[in-house]
Parts: sequence; structure tokens; C-alpha cells
Amino acid sequence: MANILIIDDDPVFSDMTKQRLERAGHHVALHIGPFGATAVACDPSLDLIIIDVFMPGLSGPDVLGVMRKNARVRAPVIFCSSMDDAPLRQLAKEHGAIGHISKSTERAEFVETVGRVLARARRAAL
Repeated sequence: MANILIIDDDPVFSDMTKQRLERAGHHVALHIGPFGATAVACDPSLDLIIIDVFMPGLSGPDVLGVMRKNARVRAPVIFCSSMDDAPLRQLAKEHGAIGHISKSTERAEFVETVGRVLARARRAAL
């Protein structure tokens, strides 16, 4: 399956999401909070990065901006938030994230959405 990194300041959500994705066969690493995330995101084996939009000190879009400046970060990004779908979709589009997903999405739909985004990223890489 895929190597996924979750960057989120909420350890409960992060751990729950990690378990969901691992049950689906993915390998998942966690980074709690925004600081130092770019160093972890440089891992060339990463297939996808899921970034929380609202984190204290440095927002998800800010983290993505720092990552974009680092040429070694190549994995596509999904923004994740509890905000409404339309503004989250717009935020992802404005910042060049490949997708978006709500934190309140049901488990099966969350995993399916990640799968669709991974498939889209793989097609785009060809």
C-alpha cells in the first residue's frame, strides 16, 4: 500500500487516523505539531502527507509553504480539518494540496478518500 505521514497537533485524532489507515494496509508515521515537520516530510519513501489545517504556531498552509521551499519534499499533500467542505476545498486548491478531507468523515469514507487521492497522485506522477 502507501507510506503516509500525518502532521497534526491532536494526538488522539492522529492515533485514531493512523489506526484506520493501518487497518487498510498503509504504513503510517505521525508527527505531532507543525514544528520540525519538514524534516520528517523529506523522507523520499512517503507517498502522501496529511496535514491538519489549524495548528497552534504554524498553520497547515504555512507548513505546506515551508515544505514547498524544500525541494526534497516530494509527496503530495491532503489538508485535513473540521471546517466545512467548501472552504476546505478552496483552501486546498489555493495552496496546491492534492486533496482535502474533513476530520468528521466516517472511517470507511476517510480511507476511501485517501485511496482516491493516492490513485490520483500516482496517475499524475506518470
